Amino acid sequence: MLPVVILSTVDPVLRETALLSLLTDLPGTGVLRQDLDPTAGSLRRVVSDEHGVHEDTTRLLEHACLGCAIREDSVPALAAMAASGRWQRIVWALPVSAQTLPAARPLCADGDVHGVQLASVVCIVDADQVERDLMEDDLLVDRGLALAVEDRRSVGEAVAAQLGHADLVLTTGADPIGLTLADHLRGRRTMRSDLFHIRAAQVFAPRHSPRHAEARIDPCRIQAPDAPDAHGVWSLDMLSPRPVHPGRFLSALDDLAGGRVRSRGRFHLPTRPGRVGVWDAAGRQLSIGDGGPWRIGTPSTRLVFTGVDDDRARVAGGFARMLMTDAELAGSRPTADGLDEWLGDR
Repeated sequence: MLPVVILSTVDPVLRETALLSLLTDLPGTGVLRQDLDPTAGSLRRVVSDEHGVHEDTTRLLEHACLGCAIREDSVPALAAMAASGRWQRIVWALPVSAQTLPAARPLCADGDVHGVQLASVVCIVDADQVERDLMEDDLLVDRGLALAVEDRRSVGEAVAAQLGHADLVLTTGADPIGLTLADHLRGRRTMRSDLFHIRAAQVFAPRHSPRHAEARIDPCRIQAPDAPDAHGVWSLDMLSPRPVHPGRFLSALDDLAGGRVRSRGRFHLPTRPGRVGVWDAAGRQLSIGDGGPWRIGTPSTRLVFTGVDDDRARVAGGFARMLMTDAELAGSRPTADGLDEWLGDR
C-alpha cells in the first residue's frame, strides 16, 4: 500500500513551494495536482515527480465541484498511480482552498481506492499572512480562489476548515501572532512544524486517524485548544447545559460573531429539541445550520472563540445573555424561533 499525503492551502505559491521541497528531499514521490476552473466547468490534472511532468490533462466535469472532482477524477487517478509501480509514495495536492475531509474519506474507506493508504492530512499556512486570512473579510472569489461559481466562502472559512482537520500544519514565516493562531485553531493530537525544517519522510509518517480527525471538526465533540494564550491571541471556551433563547440568540449575533474572532461549536433551541445547531464563524462571516439529531451525550450549548483583539468581555456577555433563564425554562417554551431560513422548517 502506497502512503498518500493530502496537501491543502489557500496560497498557490505555498502549494508549489511545498511540492518542490518534498520532491527534492524524497525522490520516488509522485504528485497528483488538481485545479478546478468553475467558469469552464473543468478540472486540470497534473501528475509529476522529480523527473518532470508525466501527465497533464484537462477534462470537463458533470459539475465543477470538489465532490465531482474526487469521484470522477481523483479516485481513479490515485488507483492508476498506485498500479503503475512507478512511485513509492504520493502527494495529492488539492485545488487551492479545497476542504480536506471530502478527500480523506474515500482513502479511509475499505476498497474505495486500491493500493493506497492515507498517511497524513497536511495544511500549509503563511504565519505572516494567516492573521489577515482568518480575521479579515476577504472572499475567495476576490482572490480568484473560489471552487465554484456559487462559492461565496471567506478566505478565513477555508483556512479554518483546513487547519481544523489537518494532522500536520506546516508553516512558513515567523510572525508570532500567526504561529499562535495556527496552534489555537489546529486540533488536539496534531503537530506543527516549519515547512523548511521538517524532513519529507516525517511528512509521510502515518498519523491520520479518521476517528480523531473527524472528531476535531464535529460540533458535538468540540474541544478548547490546548495552546496557551500568547502574543495577544486568546481562546475562550463557553459551555452551558442551557438552550438558547431564540430571540436573544438572534440579537446576540453581532456580539458573538463580530470583530476579529474565529468561533465554532454548537447550540440547542427549545423549539427544536433533539437537534444540533451548528455554529461556524470566520473571516467575519457566520454560518449556522442544522447538524442533525443529537448524537453524543445530552444537549448543551458550547462555543469556542479565538480572537486577536481584547473582545473577551463582549463575547462572554453575549453568550450569557442568549441563554434561557430559570424562569423561562420553568415556564412555557417558545413555539416559534424565526430561524427557519437557516435551520429549515421545524
